[in-house]
Amino acid sequence: MTARDELFDSGKLKVDEGPASFGQDIVEGLRLGFISLLAMLVAAFFFSGIVHPLFAFGSVEETVMDVLTRLALLAMPFVAYIAAASVARRYTSVNIARALLLASTSSIILYAAISAGHYILDYGVFAPRPSLEMSLSQTEDGIRVDAIVAGGAADVAEIKVGDVITAIRRDQVDMAAFNRRLSQSEEDAPLRLRFARGDEEMQETVRVVLVSDKHLSFLLPGLALGLVFTVIIVFLPGHWAPYIALVGLLAPLIVGYLWVIIATFSYRTEGILPLDGNDNLGGLTLKNWESIFVGNIAGLEFNIVPIFLTSLAIAVLMTFIVLLVSSMAGYALSRMHFPGRRFFLSFTLILHGFPAITLLIPIFFVLLRLGELPVIGDLVGFNTIGGIALVMVAFQLPLGVWLMKGFFDNIPWDMERSALIDGASRFRTYWEILLPQIRPGLLALGIFAFIGGWNAYIIPATYSIGSGVSNLPVFLEELIDATAPVDWNQVAAVGLFQLIPIFIFFIFAQEYLLNIYAGGTKGSS
Repeated sequence: MTARDELFDSGKLKVDEGPASFGQDIVEGLRLGFISLLAMLVAAFFFSGIVHPLFAFGSVEETVMDVLTRLALLAMPFVAYIAAASVARRYTSVNIARALLLASTSSIILYAAISAGHYILDYGVFAPRPSLEMSLSQTEDGIRVDAIVAGGAADVAEIKVGDVITAIRRDQVDMAAFNRRLSQSEEDAPLRLRFARGDEEMQETVRVVLVSDKHLSFLLPGLALGLVFTVIIVFLPGHWAPYIALVGLLAPLIVGYLWVIIATFSYRTEGILPLDGNDNLGGLTLKNWESIFVGNIAGLEFNIVPIFLTSLAIAVLMTFIVLLVSSMAGYALSRMHFPGRRFFLSFTLILHGFPAITLLIPIFFVLLRLGELPVIGDLVGFNTIGGIALVMVAFQLPLGVWLMKGFFDNIPWDMERSALIDGASRFRTYWEILLPQIRPGLLALGIFAFIGGWNAYIIPATYSIGSGVSNLPVFLEELIDATAPVDWNQVAAVGLFQLIPIFIFFIFAQEYLLNIYAGGTKGSS
């Protein structure tokens, strides 16, 4: 039996062991479950009650802590179910019925405790929701008002039972569109309703209010989900757990990429579902991709070829310079001892940690002065591909130098000594003997440098004017206008078009990318 099998089997009850009583197991499962609940609550409080106020104290607006707080609260019941089910897993090999009963009982008690907290705090399914405090039904003529809460928002706006709502302002709505518009509204937001009362057409403004409907029936779907999740955890093979946890953590990223892919082939989307022009499911199209190559998106005319070539030129030029300079500097720092070597190493590490955004203005003036030089200014000055690549190389070099030094440090001295004794020069030893030994590191660093140059936005956007040296990320930002309608499906198509080379790199170069964390190789590669 392998060490991994022993680890996952260690918690299981052996056949010759006497089991604890059912009550003792319930208490143990609940103890672990409530400890997990407390840990997740502490994490949520730390994010929202300690870290977030620190940012607010510095007048910094951020949403990361809010997201982490919501994730902690969302994961809280599932973490508790996993902890409680760990006790039941001991019996999966000897008494399946006991394991299921133990896990289900623990989960129901934990779910009841969590739901009670949600009920008291108006959280989760009991959280207040936007409402106009009236009951509606869909008819052929429109949305009919069936009942109104006395003194509620609709009653205050003098909406009557029997009115037929046809539109919000000038937008025609059915029941689904009305509920969607209402769910996206904030408290006290005005909704201008157009409705028919008998033969008369009228308009009234209704203010949205937040209403908490505390119906216990809302708990049934969550309870069913909790029980299904618990059963899966009880019988889940132990070595699957890391992969399931990884998929769960990456779920938002996976859904994001899935939306981008679906949106590029759709007229529009509702969540991740593609819809046609009539809001029906389906309606896939290639018009978003066609607009890229035709060169017209939302009235903006362009030529994608020079923009693509600019991105490619910046990325390739940056990769070439980073590999050449980093490998030579890494070799010198690894193999040669000279005055100031230790200071230079420390200085490059400080440069790598220096935020690039603080140097944008000084670098702007440097590029302007370089542009005034004859010949050189046309190559590396402001608003040139060479100037943008040069700035990006400067920020990439500290990391590249340290990585290359690490790879050179792990090559035995014997190979270099033999070459030097046979009469090879330092440069020939570096070029013909040592560089082939760190080929995986060179490939990995080159790929990272290319990806960094291909995806760069801040530096190209700051040090270029017009579309002459605009790369794909800068062009993508130009498609998003704050004052004009944005076709997000076409924007998604451009974004996916930009990601194609990155996907190719990651598919065919995963092995080399992982080698960059190895710190070097010993012997030949």
